[in-house]
Amino acid sequence: MRHAGLLRWGTKTVLEALAESVPDAKGVVLWGRPELAAVSKDSGGGQYNEKAYGRTLFVNARARPGQGFPSGASEGGPFAAVSGGELVAAMLDSVWFKPGVITKSVVASIARKVRRVATLPAPLFAGYWDMVASNGLAIAEQAKRFEEALPLPRAVATMGPAPNLMVAEGAELEANVSLDARLGPIVIESGASVESFSRLMGPCYLGRRVKVHSALIGGGTSIFDSCKVGGEVENSILMPYTNKAHNGYIGDAYVGSWVNLGAGCNFSNLKNTYGVVRPVVGGEKVDSGMVKLGPAVGDMAKVSIGSLVYAGRWVGSGSFVSGVVQSDVPSFVYYDGGTGGMVELELEAVLETQRRMMERRGLSLGRGEEALVRRAYASTAAERRSAGARKGKIGRQGPPR
Repeated sequence: MRHAGLLRWGTKTVLEALAESVPDAKGVVLWGRPELAAVSKDSGGGQYNEKAYGRTLFVNARARPGQGFPSGASEGGPFAAVSGGELVAAMLDSVWFKPGVITKSVVASIARKVRRVATLPAPLFAGYWDMVASNGLAIAEQAKRFEEALPLPRAVATMGPAPNLMVAEGAELEANVSLDARLGPIVIESGASVESFSRLMGPCYLGRRVKVHSALIGGGTSIFDSCKVGGEVENSILMPYTNKAHNGYIGDAYVGSWVNLGAGCNFSNLKNTYGVVRPVVGGEKVDSGMVKLGPAVGDMAKVSIGSLVYAGRWVGSGSFVSGVVQSDVPSFVYYDGGTGGMVELELEAVLETQRRMMERRGLSLGRGEEALVRRAYASTAAERRSAGARKGKIGRQGPPR
């Protein structure tokens, strides 16, 4: 549903972090699938699939900012850094590429014709688990760009070095809020508000217009613009406009935009065996290297009240889930946790739900966004069929009928 460069990590998008990793970077352009153009521009991606001229640095949007390409490699002219058959970065004349997706065959051709340079271990984000695992470090590194803390209300309890408390003018902290910055910085943007009896532990980040409702926000957590959060959130990334306003636990998870997490829903992040969590990618289990790893939740998904989602599971974009979610859920289905059954959602109902949610925030569904949802719905039909989702309708109370 979005370009990888526009995923959030730390305090910003991956694109912003990558651009800051390149000294004197100018004219940053995103290349990718054509259908993402309109949404990417609206999301702050700037230029999209514009032609490059002259010698240009190409960087994989999944490159880890700060280590995705070798330092000083461009001093020797054209080069290519390839890891596992994937292009990490390359300095090339623009005639090598046409705007869009760079295929593996093109990468292989380039790698044979220009100087190869070494990369650091694991130069690319392999999956959402890598972003979750490194999010706290990203907050700490990126927080250096924020100004020092403004004076805080006397009734706000603080722990840790004063420079680790970075509260922008226009942020509002009520009385009896606790800020524990002993293990890392706490960054609170203008327009954010934190209600009484909340505890924030660094490193953590609250974006603009975030509302924290008497919550416990653990270290390693980034909550981006216009989210509403209550209960407990730990070491997780919440994309903009997501609601988790009530009690419940979210740990070591990546949650997309326009997601609603109902009251009392909880995410598991630990197996009973204390073994490594292994998400399924492309039909095969992948070793995340993490003993603690929560679910990944796609844009526009809805998790019903009292639901339980197992560690390392996927909840697809636009899907509704209820009960105990023990298996991965494809996009645009209703998942009944009581039976494990799935019913394909009607596209127009998905769009209408999204319109209603956006209207509550004073926004509207743009033509580019609607076109992308329609395309995503069509392109994931085979995924739903393979998972056993059936055609049907959802009754007024939720369960399929």
